[in-house]
Amino acid sequence: MTIPGHFLYLGSSGEVRAEFDRQAADDWRSFLSLRAQELRSGGRLVVVLPGLSDEGGTGFEPLFAHANEVLADMVSQGTITAEERARMVLGAYPRRRSQLLEPFHGYSQYRGLTVECCELSPLRDSAWEDYEQDGDQEKLIKRHVGSFRAIFVPSLAAALESGGKSQVFADEFARRLTRRLANQPAPYHSFTQTMVLAKGK
Repeated sequence: MTIPGHFLYLGSSGEVRAEFDRQAADDWRSFLSLRAQELRSGGRLVVVLPGLSDEGGTGFEPLFAHANEVLADMVSQGTITAEERARMVLGAYPRRRSQLLEPFHGYSQYRGLTVECCELSPLRDSAWEDYEQDGDQEKLIKRHVGSFRAIFVPSLAAALESGGKSQVFADEFARRLTRRLANQPAPYHSFTQTMVLAKGK
């Protein structure tokens, strides 16, 4: 689904948010079922993925907000069309610990799998920690923009009418995001979820 006014499900609400939540729950159960088929009896599976805090935060909210404003500016200035912008949706769905454990509620196992460990861990922003040591703001911003560009921009660019515009879009997006972040440097400490699943003998 498209997400009115945003590119990430965390910026959605109402029926759109409910649909993302439903699909994500189905996807997680499908993932567990398929891994259960593949895993040998007595085996272990370690799953590490981006996570949400128990309060629902990723740590990247300010960065996503800046990126969303950049896209809005690119539409208003004709760099991309409103139709292209509307199609820009990331498939990423970081989960709370409770969402990961939901298939196991009320049972000791799910498809023969049991949970041995499920932990939320903070992930420090190494770029910010280096900045605190060396004070090099240009390097900090370059790393933050470079990470966002490498991880998310190819998915956003997939919504463009012409694949030939991808490089121009990526360069312009990075330039504009750099300018915004330079005015408000900040850390982006995030979270990871780690699960250890065991298949019964």
